Amino acid sequence: MQDALAFPGARDAEAELIERAKASDRAAWDEIFNRHYEPVFVFVFCRVGDRAAAEDLVADVFVEAWRGIRGFDYRGVPLVSWLYRIARNLTADFLRRRSRVKVQALEDGWSGIPHTEDQAELIVVWQTVAAAFRKLTGEQQLVLVSRFVEGLTLAETAALLGKKENAIKALEFRALRSVRRILGGQGVAV
Repeated sequence: MQDALAFPGARDAEAELIERAKASDRAAWDEIFNRHYEPVFVFVFCRVGDRAAAEDLVADVFVEAWRGIRGFDYRGVPLVSWLYRIARNLTADFLRRRSRVKVQALEDGWSGIPHTEDQAELIVVWQTVAAAFRKLTGEQQLVLVSRFVEGLTLAETAALLGKKENAIKALEFRALRSVRRILGGQGVAV
């Protein structure tokens, strides 16, 4: 993502990629998928906290993108911002449905018995942080994922979300303050 915003011809290249995708070019879709799967997965996983559900939702994001690409109007905002919007909507629907039925997901690769005391503490901290993250608004989550997981700059995050840098600063500040408040209320030192 950073590379796409860093060089002058990036917008032209992305516009051309989108046009190829609109023409059902398989290579274009492979490139879109390979370029954007991981950041979209991280965003969805942080919201749902279940690897299998996140994988299913991300697959649905790309199916919806494939269905809707002909109606997508490229205006210089990165394609991934549209994918995040689709992901946010599908995730919200999923969370709404899931809240009606209580299900406890089994974590992949975890036997349920930590091997050491440090691993047990790490699992508890991760679960606490993930629960705090899920309490943030969708935009706050996007800003934190963009800034701290993907390592985007303020300018890149602003371009991604179609907002001004000052708005991104404010969202980031409020998100971090909320996470600190939530974690502090649960006795986690921040």
